[in-house]
Amino acid sequence: MQRTFAFCNGTRWFVAALLGSLICSTPARGQIDSGGDTDPLAGVSIAKVEEDWLLDIADPDANADCPQVVTVFGPGDPSYATHAIFELNHGTQPDFAEGGLQLQAWYGEYLIGYRSQFAPAEFDVAIERVTFTTETRVRDHLLKLAIKNGHSQTWGDFGGTSSLRIDMDTWRENLNDWNPQHSITHSRVSYGANRVNKFLRTEIRYYTRSDGSYQLHHTDETDTYIHRLAEDQYAPGPIGQ
Repeated sequence: MQRTFAFCNGTRWFVAALLGSLICSTPARGQIDSGGDTDPLAGVSIAKVEEDWLLDIADPDANADCPQVVTVFGPGDPSYATHAIFELNHGTQPDFAEGGLQLQAWYGEYLIGYRSQFAPAEFDVAIERVTFTTETRVRDHLLKLAIKNGHSQTWGDFGGTSSLRIDMDTWRENLNDWNPQHSITHSRVSYGANRVNKFLRTEIRYYTRSDGSYQLHHTDETDTYIHRLAEDQYAPGPIGQ
């Protein structure tokens, strides 16, 4: 197992100053209840957001290091604000590396830090399913970006430890400006899309916080596809399911 971590081109306090510009008290932009016109997140202070993801590999090619998948998440618009990039089956920091998993934290185009795990193990199992959860959390002026509940044939269980987590100072008091569309717009199968049956977000969970603990406030179970092959409907069930 390979684990690395680096902070790049600056200090945590500079990062905190940048993050402070993103404080917002507007309601979180969640899904509207079907059949109604009331936003279930209106007037609520959101402290944590979890997104569940599902990836079905069709026929990987380890010699070509494909497929490669990128999941983007975090509190801000990735075009210019704070966000995380989770790379599967490759890593691009500080240079491109085959296989494994890498979590990166960014402020726009400014790299804050990264962590890597399981490189150089690569996808090499046909009809493999990978599931994981991305977590964005604020607490006591600390922003946490993490991967947890990861399951796969290639890497086994992953996430849930410091190996795929980045913490940083923030002036944020909540995640009320979190937008569920940012993850969908920026996540992708970056290489070898013909070798991925489907890649989608399966659930979003919104949490409030009081008395020192998090409480589940709202769950959105909408399946939102990033990528899907027409052949997916004929594919056999994933290995190990």
